[in-house]
Amino acid sequence: MRLYPLAYMAGLLPLLTINLTWLLAADAGQVAWCIPYIESCTSISATGRSPPASFVFKGLMIPAALLLMLYWLLNAQWLRQLGSRQRNWHNALVVLGLLAGPGLIFHVLLLGEDSALYRQPRHWGVAVFSVCTFFAQVLFTALLQRLPLRQPGLRRRVRRRLLWLWLLLLLDILIGLANVLSGQLSPTLYAALSNAFAWNFMLLLCLHVILTADLWYRTDWRATLSTKHPD
Repeated sequence: MRLYPLAYMAGLLPLLTINLTWLLAADAGQVAWCIPYIESCTSISATGRSPPASFVFKGLMIPAALLLMLYWLLNAQWLRQLGSRQRNWHNALVVLGLLAGPGLIFHVLLLGEDSALYRQPRHWGVAVFSVCTFFAQVLFTALLQRLPLRQPGLRRRVRRRLLWLWLLLLLDILIGLANVLSGQLSPTLYAALSNAFAWNFMLLLCLHVILTADLWYRTDWRATLSTKHPD
């Protein structure tokens, strides 16, 4: 059984979910009609706070988080099978991936709760997901660059795509941090730009997973199911 469809689903499902819930929320008049990646008109969380979009957001994003956890488990195994011998770093990759998933699920479950009591824990959940996923992708990209070139599906130009994507992700983070700092001087500027950075950050995270799925496809990675016959 080839495994690349699972990785494609892990990257596409969260991306499709946030865009679908934005369309539903905008149609219901709960958020503005705009291009959130550019116009920074609404946060990702705002698209999934109220019905009917909230049902779709929770119904799809929780399975997406579980898929991403499985994706990171398989990624570590994939690197080992390709010849990577950095066992400790593989374990770190799995730990980061397994922490990111519950962070996202925690955020999704608390989304829509009006009490101020839940606001900070909800932010912690999405922060854990974002930070752990980012560093998992940093580690994965570094391990991938160190693999030997004997695999025909892993030529240097193919691996560079992930490296360039990670650099774009880092640039988005740096600009976002600069915007946070500038927000101390101009809260209006911060409010006008912060949501767009979050949308683009999520887009780049998902594209990283999708590009990895392409690598799984190029290397023809498969799982084999077998049974043991009784004596």
